Amino acid sequence: MTKISDISYGIDAKQKIDLYLQDFSAPLVFYVHGGGWWQGDKEKDLKVFQALFQVGFSVASTNYRLADEKHPYPTQLDDTRSALTFLINSDYQFNKKNISLFGASSGANISVSLSIETGFPTVSWSGQFDFKGFLATHTAIAGRKAADNPDPDKGSKMASYYKWILERLFNGDLSKVDQATLQHQITPATGSILLVNSAAELAPIEEVYKMQSAYIENGLEVSTLIFPGDRHALAYADDALPVTIDFLKKH
Repeated sequence: MTKISDISYGIDAKQKIDLYLQDFSAPLVFYVHGGGWWQGDKEKDLKVFQALFQVGFSVASTNYRLADEKHPYPTQLDDTRSALTFLINSDYQFNKKNISLFGASSGANISVSLSIETGFPTVSWSGQFDFKGFLATHTAIAGRKAADNPDPDKGSKMASYYKWILERLFNGDLSKVDQATLQHQITPATGSILLVNSAAELAPIEEVYKMQSAYIENGLEVSTLIFPGDRHALAYADDALPVTIDFLKKH
């Protein structure tokens, strides 16, 4: 494996990519890390990259500027789009006709957004998609960071944290919520998708079903895998990787 670390695609310190390249022109999995848009790093999910590399894929993992007052949404989407475009136009050796997207948690929202734009197939682990619907139906819940919320009121701890994430992501400018709400943006040109989720986790299962319906309505291939319990994203990696690899091999 050839690893090339911290390739710059912009001038900010966060605008860096890591590449894990096969010694042949392999299909590329472009990975977007999670962390609620406000935390996380391109190196944290190495276990996933190793599993993908072992079955013949090259992998790109990108950082992006994290959400704060200076970098609200859509900074994260814009950065990731720039990273993908940079790689496609680069001289790095991978099969540029065979690219797939893969995102975990908040990274899944970004990867699906890029799939809508590019038509590349994508894998979503615990993606959040219906921001507009969530905010409209959780008006009574106070948004609180999970670590600061030992005694949730008027709803679950997970819902309270989800709301806190969105309030931080948009920095109070809710006019951008529609742009990040994805089920109504799916078109017949969107890439096929594998949706993975747990039944009672941070990412609401209802949002997965809305996305599934949107893909079906547009005549797209969609596969959905729901685990029991409340494991979120990388917590179910061992169980989700085999079907993820099968999907990526197919597409």
